[in-house]
Amino acid sequence: MFNHKNKKWYKYSSPITIVEVSDTTIASCGYVCYPRDNNAQSLIEFWKDCEVVRDLYFATATFAFESKPYFPNNSNHYILVKYDGLDKIVQGISKYQSPNSSLFLFSNETELFQKYHEKVSYLSIYYTRYDQDNQEVRDIAGILARRDMVVSANLGNLKFIMNKKLPFIFPHSDNIIILEVEGKKSHQSDQNYCEKTRKDVARKGIPLINLVSFSILEKLR
Repeated sequence: MFNHKNKKWYKYSSPITIVEVSDTTIASCGYVCYPRDNNAQSLIEFWKDCEVVRDLYFATATFAFESKPYFPNNSNHYILVKYDGLDKIVQGISKYQSPNSSLFLFSNETELFQKYHEKVSYLSIYYTRYDQDNQEVRDIAGILARRDMVVSANLGNLKFIMNKKLPFIFPHSDNIIILEVEGKKSHQSDQNYCEKTRKDVARKGIPLINLVSFSILEKLR
């Protein structure tokens, strides 16, 4: 169900690192989240021709109330870039990023499962406050895998690519869980579905806390 990799699951996070565009320690796959600003169209055109981009979406974001202070200049709309290999993604960011843009990424460290699916309509991001051992991670994976509309789940982390220092430090950046959902109805129903999923995991004594979610409005590539 999950890849062991001889690593510790969910170490308690040290203060988040501000990622330089030359940083090569970022995981090779995940999501870049770029606010839909005046420079976004140039980046969209760059990413459309980038071979490491798997999917490109336009999405509306919903930040949990408690998480908003950690995302400076957070926006209602984002470009989501699902990538396999970050180097060329970063080349575009360094060329076109707006000076005050709040750009962040969720990198996938360990895949819990991946199901066949035709599309992704909703991306739901959670975090945990405490370490989880291997059995707890198995329990989380088992519950999530039984949810028909949850088509993938990954353990990951949150990082920022910023031109200035963050005003607040998110203390659980290494404890991220990333769900992809293939919805059948409305974005509101997707949100309700994810909330029921979160509660199912909580009944096992493992609270998942909402961080941010993205309702996908359009696939750009």
